[in-house]
Amino acid sequence: MDEKLVEEISNSTGVPQELVSRSAQARAEANGVDINNILSSWSSGDVVVASPKVDTSESVVPETVVEESVVPETVVEESVVPETVVEESVVPETVVGTIEEVEPPVTLLTKIVKTLQYGSLFGVVAGFIQAFIISSNLYDGLVLESETLKLIANYEQSRYILNLALTTTFFAIINTVNIKKILDTNFDGFGIHTSDRESLFIGLGLGLIFGSSSAFLITSNVGQVIEGILPEDPTTYLIPVFGSFWRVVLFGVFSQSLIALITMILGVPKGLDLYEQEQADIIRKRITGSIVVPFGAILSGGIVAVFISQVFINFHDYAVLFALIISATVLLFASIMSSAPKIKITRNEVLIAGAGILTLIVIIASVAASQH
Repeated sequence: MDEKLVEEISNSTGVPQELVSRSAQARAEANGVDINNILSSWSSGDVVVASPKVDTSESVVPETVVEESVVPETVVEESVVPETVVEESVVPETVVGTIEEVEPPVTLLTKIVKTLQYGSLFGVVAGFIQAFIISSNLYDGLVLESETLKLIANYEQSRYILNLALTTTFFAIINTVNIKKILDTNFDGFGIHTSDRESLFIGLGLGLIFGSSSAFLITSNVGQVIEGILPEDPTTYLIPVFGSFWRVVLFGVFSQSLIALITMILGVPKGLDLYEQEQADIIRKRITGSIVVPFGAILSGGIVAVFISQVFINFHDYAVLFALIISATVLLFASIMSSAPKIKITRNEVLIAGAGILTLIVIIASVAASQH
């Protein structure tokens, strides 16, 4: 079999070579001719005539070979349809904030009356508790006065003042933190913009002021001081038990009522418009500054005065030198303030200047002590 002819026929007809060779072999056997002749006739287009064989016994009917028409497969390529990606449109959630409707603030008179009612009720409870606490410290030195039949206690004045000041401060902090919450929860128009931290500092400051003042007034009013006859005799402090008890209760009611009232008045009311809110903040800052600055100056000045007085008492020989230093410092600050009225002196600068003065005084006192 001529492979070149097979390849030629396969290329010209598009039929596979194997099928061409099998068809040519079958045709050659059927016609009784050489396979190459069949291939040559297919290649040239000639018709090959078969030579018939004569057989006496049977006649051979030549087979008609029907060529298989090879239908080439039509390869249908799959058209890949690109997926259409539909992006989900994310609809932003609309956060609907619940706007709390705040009632407009009540009148100042209504606020004062309602605050005094609740402040006085709290003051009664706090006053009785304070009175029992203070009286429990007076049972050590009880004396029954023969003339008036009053129960008098021998007490320590400083301890009495300290106990009353601390208990008043404790109840004042509770009062200032809770009064605004109680009134705002139970009544409309009593809300104020005051945080718990601000209430705590208000209660701390007012409690110390009212507590120490009440103790000083009670000891000055009903307390008795008995000086010793001889120089070595101790000084005795006496106070009537029941007189002290009821005065502590009354001063407790008075103090807690005023503390609650000051807390509610100094707080900026809720329900104001923007302009009223700004003006209320300005007024509040001015009132707070007018209260805090004088008391801060008194407190800091008193501490400095105590230290300086101790130096003067112990080293009186150097009193003139200390007085010159302090006077020069005061005049220096006064000249700076007068030369530049708009200058702003910060708190840190004042603290640094005060620390410098105290350091200088300590150095001079140390030198004086070493010389003595």
